[in-house]
Amino acid sequence: MAEDTLLQKAGNGLLFNLSWLAIVTSESLLLAPAVVLAHLLIHQLWIGRGARELAFVAGVTLFGLLLDNLLFAAGLFTVNGEWSLAPLWLSCLWPVLATTFQHAFAGFQRSLPLAAVLGAAGGAGSYYAGTGMSAVDFADPVIGLVIIGALWALLFPALALAARYWFEEENGEARLA
Repeated sequence: MAEDTLLQKAGNGLLFNLSWLAIVTSESLLLAPAVVLAHLLIHQLWIGRGARELAFVAGVTLFGLLLDNLLFAAGLFTVNGEWSLAPLWLSCLWPVLATTFQHAFAGFQRSLPLAAVLGAAGGAGSYYAGTGMSAVDFADPVIGLVIIGALWALLFPALALAARYWFEEENGEARLA
């Protein structure tokens, strides 16, 4: 499969950021899923890789839904200062993130140390920004940011690597040992 152009990669990154902002600022059980559907439709029509990519997105989404709820159940986050399970709108961020791993973030598939640094900084920064724009907050901001930074330092390269293997298998490319 042909590699995306710079415009496609940049567009994918921009679409992700616009969708992230719309989902986080809406905090809506109706609008957030609608943003995801619109995002996925635009993505698939423009640069999507078909059913295989949608299966990857679904897997990442399911994983993210479980992870979000684990982090909320563990007390890392609160909603309006109260214990809660993860709001549905928050879990709507996972499918839009998943659409970046074969496009805007594809370069990190072969640079896992850089992916770890970006994951730590970007993950903590994203959660910090999101808590400033929504009713979700860290139960303890310092501990929360440290845990999220460490988690995303592992998770971002793991997702990049998962995408690499997922799509190499599709293209019939040899896996690296």
